[in-house]
Amino acid sequence: MTFDFIKIFNEKINTKNINWEVSALASPDGRIFSLGSDSKLIGRIFELISYNILQEIANENNFILLPSNQQTVYPDYTLMQNKNDKEKIAIDIKTTYRNFKKNGDISNYCFTLGSYASFMRNGTKNIMFPYNQYAKHYIIGFIYTRNEEATEGQIFQLEQIRQVPVPYKDVKVFVQEKYKISGEKPGSGNTENIGSYRTNNMDYLVNGSGPFAALGLSVFEQYWSGYPKYRSASKNYTSLDEYFKFCEKNGEDISELKRIYTYWKKTHTNE
Repeated sequence: MTFDFIKIFNEKINTKNINWEVSALASPDGRIFSLGSDSKLIGRIFELISYNILQEIANENNFILLPSNQQTVYPDYTLMQNKNDKEKIAIDIKTTYRNFKKNGDISNYCFTLGSYASFMRNGTKNIMFPYNQYAKHYIIGFIYTRNEEATEGQIFQLEQIRQVPVPYKDVKVFVQEKYKISGEKPGSGNTENIGSYRTNNMDYLVNGSGPFAALGLSVFEQYWSGYPKYRSASKNYTSLDEYFKFCEKNGEDISELKRIYTYWKKTHTNE
């Protein structure tokens, strides 16, 4: 596929100089309701603003933009030429907020990148179209700092709109292929979601420098489609090192993959 979604999306947001900040909800009678720092609500705001950008991209490149018909169905948006298109593009919007250490440094960023226990295993569960019809899978990632002083549900009048505190600030957005920012651990200990590569260096996310970027898409898909479910009694592997040992026990020659991964670990840090 020659369609360069990353380049086109970045050009769009740079040209538009978008202000991602939204401070309130409005009612028809002119009342303004302040927002709190609830991460799901803030994520939905980013989705709504992104939709118009994605629709422009679709219109200008002769694509259809199809939003997910259910919250739990992957992906958030599908770009395609038609429903029989075998090179569909999956776009998921993910958000996370900055956590700060006591010394003021930023802790590692972490996104959850979608389920590994559904469509990656059978191809059709909880996905808009069969997994093998998607040529690319992109993440639009938003990172922000929460405004702890913002309180939800306060009522203002329309003329007071500038007095309403924005519940977040310092928004950074990037777009990258999912496998290139994936890590080797779930997003949290009790879910079956892929976790992003944990790093406090945002450049690694922007540039797609996670371990699977070096190892390749096929390794990413094999690794995560076989990753043990949360409640599995038997776990063949829970890390890349264990995965390599598992492959070797099954008679696979993965010496080149091990060499690539060893080099990747030497050249990537979380500093």
